[in-house]
Amino acid sequence: MSNKTTKLQASTEPLINMRTGQKRLIRLIDKYRMIAFVARRQYGKTTAFSNIALKKMMKTKDHTVIFGSAKLNLSREIVRKEAATIEKGIASITKKLASGQFLIHDQDNGKLFDALTHDDFAELFEAQRLEFRYYHDRTSYSRTKVVALRPDAVGETGDLMADEVGRINNWKETWEAIEPIVAANPAFRLLLCTTIPPDDTHYSFEQLAPPPGTIFTPQKNGSLYESAQGVTVYRMSADDAYADGIPLYDLKTGKPLSPSEHRAKSHDKDAWDRNYGCIFLRGGSAAVSTMTLLEAMHRGTQPATECIYAEDELPDNWYDHFTGGPVGIGGDPATTESAKSNPFGIVITERVNGLFVGRVVLSFKSSDPAKPKAVLREIALKTKPLAAALDASSERYWCAEVKKELELLGCPVMLVVNSEKTEYLGVSMNYKSYLGNLAVDNLADSICCLPNNIQVQKDFRLVRRFKGGFDNKLDSATGRHGDLFDGFKLSLHALLNGTGVIEITAVNIHGNQEQTRIPDRMIMDSNDLPDYDTPSRFIHGA
Repeated sequence: MSNKTTKLQASTEPLINMRTGQKRLIRLIDKYRMIAFVARRQYGKTTAFSNIALKKMMKTKDHTVIFGSAKLNLSREIVRKEAATIEKGIASITKKLASGQFLIHDQDNGKLFDALTHDDFAELFEAQRLEFRYYHDRTSYSRTKVVALRPDAVGETGDLMADEVGRINNWKETWEAIEPIVAANPAFRLLLCTTIPPDDTHYSFEQLAPPPGTIFTPQKNGSLYESAQGVTVYRMSADDAYADGIPLYDLKTGKPLSPSEHRAKSHDKDAWDRNYGCIFLRGGSAAVSTMTLLEAMHRGTQPATECIYAEDELPDNWYDHFTGGPVGIGGDPATTESAKSNPFGIVITERVNGLFVGRVVLSFKSSDPAKPKAVLREIALKTKPLAAALDASSERYWCAEVKKELELLGCPVMLVVNSEKTEYLGVSMNYKSYLGNLAVDNLADSICCLPNNIQVQKDFRLVRRFKGGFDNKLDSATGRHGDLFDGFKLSLHALLNGTGVIEITAVNIHGNQEQTRIPDRMIMDSNDLPDYDTPSRFIHGA
C-alpha cells in the first residue's frame, strides 16, 4: 500500500470512543512528565496506553515509545490495541465516504481512496520484534517497542510505559534502571500502571500509596493525588468507574452490579478491595505496614515526641529531648564493618504520656567490640534505664560481658535468646514471636513514635510474618536485617519488664544447646567467664 497524504473534513462524531478516565489520563500525561495510573481491574488501562502511544507517535517524528510488562503475552496486547485503534479509525472514515461526512483525498492526483481491506491494513502493522510503526513518510517513522520489564532489558531511550509494576518481583531494581532514561531528556514521559500489589513490602506500594488519612469520594473522572514518595497518581476505582456509568457484572447471571453489590458477592474482600477498590491494604507479608510506619514517623517529628536517627556514633545532642520518663534500651549486637554485613542496632525508648517514644535509633558498624560497649555505657549512665535488653541469640559471650559491666553501673541487663520459650497470657511462644508481636501490636495501636528517616522505614519493612512468627529479610546491598526493628522491640521489652533492680540471671553459653547463627555476626570467647548452665527466664507484665 502506497503512502498517502490525507485531508480530513471535520466530523462531530469521535472516531475512538473512550471512557472519562481514559480521556483524562491522556490529558494528564501531557501535563506531568511522570504519572502513575492506579485503576480497577479491566477498566481499560491498555487501551488508554495504546491511545497515548499513538498520539505521541503521530505528533513526534522518529520517536520511540517503550512498553514494558512482566509477561510477554500481556505486552503483545498494546500493539494489538494500537492496531485495532488505527483500524477502527480507518474503517470509520471509509464507511462515511458515501455519506460525505469525510472527504479523503490523494493530494497527488485528487482521487478518493478506495476502502481499505484487512490485507491493506495488515501492511501498517509490523510484528517483527513486537513493534508497531507509524510512518510519517517513506523513510521516517515512530514506533512502540515492547520489552520485558527487567533491569537488563530496559535500555532504549524514549517514552516509557511500565505495565502492572505491582506484580514485578524486582521492581525496585528495575526502577533504578529506568528512571535515568526519562531523567535524561525533558521531552520523555514515564507512565506507570498497576493495580494494588498484594504484598505491601513491594516497592510499588511504597512508591504509590497515598498519604495517611487520605479520603477518596467517588468521581466519574477519578482522583489525583501525590503519594508519600512524591509520585503523582491518577486513581480510578470501581466506584469512580460506576459514577461514569461503568458497572461490574455478576459472574453467574451477567447482571450489572454496583461496586457494593459486587463486593458483597466476593469471597475474598481483601482481594476485592485491592483489585476493584484500589485500596492500599495494610498487611501482606510485611509485619509492619508502610502506613503504620509513616504515622509513627510523623509522630516522631512533633516537639514533645521528637526522635532522632543516627549512624556511626551518638550525636552530641542525643539526650536533649528526653523528659525524665522511664527508659528502656534495646540492642541487637553485631561487631563487623564490612559493607554488606549486619549493623549494630541500638534503640533508646522513653515512655511519655502513654506513648513509646523511640528517642534515639542508632545504627553503626564496628569491628572493635569495645566501641558498642562504650556506647551502651554512655547511654546507661545518662538515662538510668529500667533495663537494657540485648539479643544474645548468637553473641552470648559478648552479651554476658556487657551484662557484667552495665550492672556494675546500676543498669539491669536482660539477655534474650530468640529460640527460648516464654509465656504470655497463658500462651507459650518463643521470644522472637513474643517480642515481634509486642512491637507490631504497639505500632498498630498508634502509640509509638519513630525517627522520620528512610533508613528506619527500610529496616522495619524487612521484618516479615512467617509461619505464625517473624523472620527478617536480608537487604544484600546494605546488610540490614531488621536490626533497628529488633532494637526497638527489645527496648519495649526492657521498658515493660525492667524493674530498675539488678537481679542475677544467667544464659547458657556452652554445651549442646542449639544456637541461631547469623552470618557476619560476632562471636567472642572468654576464659574468665563464670559457668552458666541455667537458661535465662524473665517475668512478664501484662
